[in-house]
Amino acid sequence: ENGDITVFRGAVDDAISMNTGDVAAAGLVFGDWTLCEAKAVNGKRVPKAKVLEEMALRLEEIIDFYVKTGFVIDLMGGETADLPDQVKSFVYDVALYAKSKKEAVIKGNVQSGDLIFGLASDGQAIWEDEPNSGIMSNGLTLARTYLMHAEYTDKYPWLIQDDGAYQGRYHYDDVPEGIELGMTVGEALISPTRQWAIVIRHFLTRLMENGLLDQVHGITMNTGGGATKIGHLGTGGIRYVKYMPAVPPIFQLVQRESEESWKNMFQGMNCGVGLDIMISPEKKEEVLAILDPLSKQIGIDLFELGHCEALEDQSVKNEVSLETDYGNFDYKL
Repeated sequence: ENGDITVFRGAVDDAISMNTGDVAAAGLVFGDWTLCEAKAVNGKRVPKAKVLEEMALRLEEIIDFYVKTGFVIDLMGGETADLPDQVKSFVYDVALYAKSKKEAVIKGNVQSGDLIFGLASDGQAIWEDEPNSGIMSNGLTLARTYLMHAEYTDKYPWLIQDDGAYQGRYHYDDVPEGIELGMTVGEALISPTRQWAIVIRHFLTRLMENGLLDQVHGITMNTGGGATKIGHLGTGGIRYVKYMPAVPPIFQLVQRESEESWKNMFQGMNCGVGLDIMISPEKKEEVLAILDPLSKQIGIDLFELGHCEALEDQSVKNEVSLETDYGNFDYKL
């Protein structure tokens, strides 16, 4: 709409973080990483050369940032293809291979009594140039459909899913009424996924230096599954009880405009908590003496969310129980 090609940089942030965050959540932050990428572009609809240049520059910046943090990354390169018949605008894919010593792996061996802490998905980390809405990379189809103005359906029909259309009332540069978003609707929707692997490496490094790494029983980056993703950890028979903090404005706006149930909102989107961390209560104070100052140092809010408890039937799947400002919700996974 405004000709600003730099917006495509956020796709690099999203693709990198969606891979590195999950890998880091398994503790694989101390070994070598190998990364490759592939770009598929419809040169008839986006300015191919300019888009590729911006994405290459952003990739270089992110890799440099990771290396300065201590990661060892081998960038294998990738593939660029002009596919006007297959791709509506552009697609950016990343694949990541990681290895680590066995003792550094976080296995997800969650136990009854474990405590749950979370880090905010919104706000502004010290390395981020501007505030983040916190939306990350899930629920965006719902958000775009019900926030973006219906006229964009006619203006950009090739951006529309086959079975849907934009149904919202906002233009990209609108500021919504009644909700203090702190940015335009467009800026909120394209806020990139935070580089959670950077946070995780800092945390795990300090735990390892203090002999506390075994106190972390699980980490989840809350993308697929949103606030309930935590339930996929552990072998079964665990109920994850979480007391969710106030929901950031972007999620309030999406819910208001879409009229989606809050129960589904918490299952489809992170709703303000980008990272969940499960720790043993045994050395809680020692672990928090590392996690709390770290969160303040990097500028990301820390929440004490809840705890894990054993279900009577240990053979059943895990459950998640959320207490929120909009009601209490139970999920069987």
